[in-house]
Amino acid sequence: MSHFKIAGVLLILSAGLFGVFYASATEKKRLLVLDAWIELIGLIRGQIDCFLTPLGDILKLADKQLLSHLSSGTDRRDLSALLNDSAPYLDPDCYRYLSALVRSLGSGYREDQIRACDYCTEQLRKRREELGRQLPARVKTQGTLILCAAIGLALLLW
Repeated sequence: MSHFKIAGVLLILSAGLFGVFYASATEKKRLLVLDAWIELIGLIRGQIDCFLTPLGDILKLADKQLLSHLSSGTDRRDLSALLNDSAPYLDPDCYRYLSALVRSLGSGYREDQIRACDYCTEQLRKRREELGRQLPARVKTQGTLILCAAIGLALLLW
């Protein structure tokens, strides 16, 4: 019977380690998604400013790798779909800025759209900087909590 207990404890600790790696990867993905949005907004702004390119055509010009950071592969030619796909990795403030931008693009004057892109980019960069500073502490805290929970569960089941 003790072999089963040891195997169970090892299984629980392995799951805890997997949880630590998953949490770390998720936190890093949050920054990657934010960087991709900043880059995409820069592309959109440039195309609107220089060429008055329609939004659907702008997304066709975007790098496939950039879009893959924002979408799991559904419809990469729709900005709303990109926002919905990347929503789990965005904090509420970033999502609010991006959803306001997505609603405003494609309507209104060129200057208004450029101003909306600039404002959103500025806010996302500030948030990106703040999240970048917090990343090591967040990863360490989440890792510690997950490992402590796994160890505690293993001890309770022992």
